[in-house]
This record gives sequence, structure tokens and C-alpha cells, in this order.
Amino acid sequence: MNKNIKNIIIPGIMMTFISISCADVLDKNNLSAVTEYDVWNDGSYAKAFLDKLCRDNLPAWDSGISGNSDESEGGTSIMYGQLTTSSINYWPYDQIRNINILLSSMDKGSIDPETQASLKAQALTLRAWRYFGMVQRYGGVPMIMEPQDINSDLYVTRAKTSECIRLIVKDLDEAADVLPWKWTGEDAGRITKAAAIALKARVLLYWASPQFNPESNPERWNEAYVANKFAKEELEKNGYGLYEDFEQLWFEEMNKEVVFVQRYQDPGRNHNWDSGTRPYEPGVSYATGHHPTVELVESFPMKDGSPITESPDYDPAKYWLNRDPRFAQTVAYNSCVWELPNASGTRTLDKVRLWTFSGYEANGPTPTGFYFRKACNPSYGAYEIFRSSTDWIEIRYAEVMLNYAECAAEVGQLNEAYEMLKQIRQRAGILSGDNNLYGLKAGMTQVEMIKAIILERKVEFAAEGKRYWDLRRRRLFADELNGKKRHRVYSTLLIPQDEFLNVKDNVDWNQDYFTYFEDTIDEIDKTNAINFRDNYYFYAIPNTHIERNSKLEQTQGWDDGTFNPLE
Repeated sequence: MNKNIKNIIIPGIMMTFISISCADVLDKNNLSAVTEYDVWNDGSYAKAFLDKLCRDNLPAWDSGISGNSDESEGGTSIMYGQLTTSSINYWPYDQIRNINILLSSMDKGSIDPETQASLKAQALTLRAWRYFGMVQRYGGVPMIMEPQDINSDLYVTRAKTSECIRLIVKDLDEAADVLPWKWTGEDAGRITKAAAIALKARVLLYWASPQFNPESNPERWNEAYVANKFAKEELEKNGYGLYEDFEQLWFEEMNKEVVFVQRYQDPGRNHNWDSGTRPYEPGVSYATGHHPTVELVESFPMKDGSPITESPDYDPAKYWLNRDPRFAQTVAYNSCVWELPNASGTRTLDKVRLWTFSGYEANGPTPTGFYFRKACNPSYGAYEIFRSSTDWIEIRYAEVMLNYAECAAEVGQLNEAYEMLKQIRQRAGILSGDNNLYGLKAGMTQVEMIKAIILERKVEFAAEGKRYWDLRRRRLFADELNGKKRHRVYSTLLIPQDEFLNVKDNVDWNQDYFTYFEDTIDEIDKTNAINFRDNYYFYAIPNTHIERNSKLEQTQGWDDGTFNPLE
């Protein structure tokens, strides 16, 4: 929607309606209040209610989630096997109640049927999103589909995971039947048919994945394949596709790759992705919170698409040379060109280099030797850095393609999977090669193809919060990470810093880097190796919720839990 729309909160509208019976001594109505009757009989009030729901429920920027995987540092409790039954507390029933209020009340008013249907469809998508977030974490949860009141039975049991999935899909199907493919003008950014269809396809991909489907039930994969192929083809027919510039897709708002989005605008609705991601600069930023690991850096292929382990052009010392263009657009490293505001907060016209060597960054140095540069807007000055208005794209068309590719591989349609990977790599700028495979191995088996798709997701969606969820849904932590440690690059300057500052602008850093620096690889996880426990694939319901509801079963694998999340 228009960035300003979502910031409208009409005074007097509360997400749970407040009675206006508190009249003055003359028993007059509170003439400044907006009543429940007003909201459901006035389209502008009802839209404002929905806008508040969007603000409270749409997915948002999250730098911390990268640490729950091998792409960044952090995530210690999850990564080191230190969770308790109270650690993962995602329980948004207050927000779901507010969504249910709209869904149950909209038909009671006199708003025109088309507007009613549109608002309800958007709310259904929000409810599906919230319930899917809980199912991702816990498996089956209580499915409350009406707003509870004081007379309701509040001791609700957990629904089977399969029942949750079907209700989520039902909400998304109903929403998709009503919503337009795109909104225009001031409504650009509202939830669309494309968002509902793509989210349904993602939900069914999860339901078919090993986290929920360890026995690899082929019916689930077939259902996911049909849904994801439909999503890809229908979105393409209706104007969605890969944006031509991988780096700029975050800065060209509402481009054709944007499917499911939360919009931001300053003033009133901004975030701190830029200030929390860039290098620390006095007066410009604060200590950053997530940084690429060596493991992520080594995942990017070469310019010709080949893995670094198979390329004669790969130099592990000069790891940045001849790489997939997405590498330099995602990762910033010692000596790379990265135009940023200087320490005074003013901007310069000349491009500048980033230095991460030991002793140079006096405050908040990177703990890995790298920074994420993805979605950091180089046009921002000191003011904008703290008030970023870059939109968060939860689902972009590239994900729709890779979700489809994975399902196609699982049902044996390897040619379709190849085509999706080739298009993704072509957009990235990887060379096509003589066989037009963009560095992909010819004749891959099903197992090899699925591994290639998961790796492509790791590269394409780095810093976008997808890697952690991919590792969980594919049950890959044990095979790929457990027992291992994440690593960093530690750069040491070989000459006095004063001398370096005098010559740094006149050096060919691709040629003479090691005249001035020595790089060593060091462990990030100093004390503990990664130990993602098997019961973490379905987290415990926090004790505080079980204590309030005697009918809530704890998840199997936690405190003698009896609830089976695989049913």
C-alpha cells in the first residue's frame, strides 16, 4: 500500500474496542470516540483498522535470525543446544484476536460488499501468516478462528499439525479468490492474490519437507509441486518476474519481483537495518549485529558458476576474485570498494574502501572480518541511516522460482528444476558457458539437484532470514553443521598504520594486497561446537502458556511431552 497509509491510526480506534459507557454526569455520549458501529459502517475507518493489523502482523526486517545458521555469528542458544522449554516464545494470539475481530465483524456493517470482501481477504492472509509462523516453530497449535470473549472456553487444545495446515491453506485460498493481482496508486503494497498464492505454495513446500514429512510421503510433494508450479506460472502471466538488477531490487520499490512486502516510510514507519548492518562510524551508526561467515563466503560460486572447490581460477588467498557477482553485492570485505558516509556524517562523491583489519575499527569491529552490504542503501546519509525506509520483501519472485524448483526435483521433474536455476543464475550475471548451464553440473541426480537448489537458496537469499528456516525444514543441521564451528577472517596490517593511510589510495589491492596484509582463518565459535538438537525441529510450548491452559500438551521431546507434531 501507499507508504503513508499504513501509518494512519485514527484516534479512538483500539484493537479491542473500548466501551464508551463512561459518560459524563449529563450521560452524554463521548462525541470524540469512534465506536464499533462507526468502524464497520465506514470504509475509511475499516481500512484504518486493517492498516493497523498490517502494521502489527506483516513480516519485518530481522538481522538476528542469520545467526541461527552458518551464514552469520550469533544464535548461541539454538546453535549450541542450550534452549529451555521457555526459550522460543512466539505466541501471537493477541494479534490473531484482532484479526478475528475484523473477520467476524465486517459483515455486520453497511460497507459495500466489494470493500468488505477485500478487507476480509487481506485479513485472512495475515491470519494465515501468523498461524504458519507458529506451525513452523511448534507444529500443531490451537486454531482459534473467532474472537474469544469472557464466555468462551479459553482452555483450547492443540490442533493436529495437518489440521493447522489445512486451515491455513483454506484462509489463503479464500483470500486469493478475492484479491487483485496488483494494487496501484496509493494502495500499492497491499496484500495481493500473488502474495496469497505464493504463501500457500510456501506453506505446502514446508508441509512436504522432511521437518514435517520425514517419511517423504509422495502425496505431499505432489501437492506442493502443483501449488508451486501454479504460483510460478500464474505470477509470471500477471507481470511478476525477476528484477533485472540483483543489487538494486531492494531500492526500486514495488518492482516486478516484489510479491509479499511490508512497506516503510520516514517519518512514522522506519527501521534500523542500515544502521545495524553498516560498519560503525561515530555519529553515523552503532555496533552492527550480524556479519557473514567464512562458510557463507565460500558458498558463492565462481563467475562461471563452478564451485570454488572445482575451479582452477579460485585463489583462497584472494577469495574475492572471479566470483559470482552476487558475492560482491552481498558481502563487504577488507579492501573492497564500498561507498558509505564518512565519520562526520557527510557524503563524498568518490567511492571509498572498507577496512576491517585489526586495530582499524576502534568501535564495534566486525567479529567475522566481513559485513553484509545487501539492502544497505548507499545513497543514505547520516539521517537516513537511522531511519531507513527500505521495504522488507518477505517473498520475492526468486523464491517462488526456487520453491517450485525444489518441488519439481522432489517429484522427478529435473528439467524444470534446471530451468529455474539457470534463470536465477543468468540474472545474477554468471556466465552461461558452452553448454548454457551457467556452471551447473550436467545430468544431476535427484539428490544432487536438491543439494544444488539448497545451495542456490543460501547464496541468493543470504541475509534474508531464509537459511535458518531451510536448515530446519530440510532437517540439515545434523548433517551439515553439528560438530562444526563457524569461522572468520582475521586481517593484520604489516606496516605502520600511519604509513598505510598515506599509501592506501594508490595501491592496486587486487594485485598487492599481501604486501600490506596477512589474513588468517580463525574460529568464531571458540568454546562450543554447533549442536542443534533433534528436538529443536519442533520447539517446546513455553511453560507460561501451559500453566495458563491445562489442556495444552507439551511437544514430544520436551519435558515428557505427549503432543506429536508430525500428525
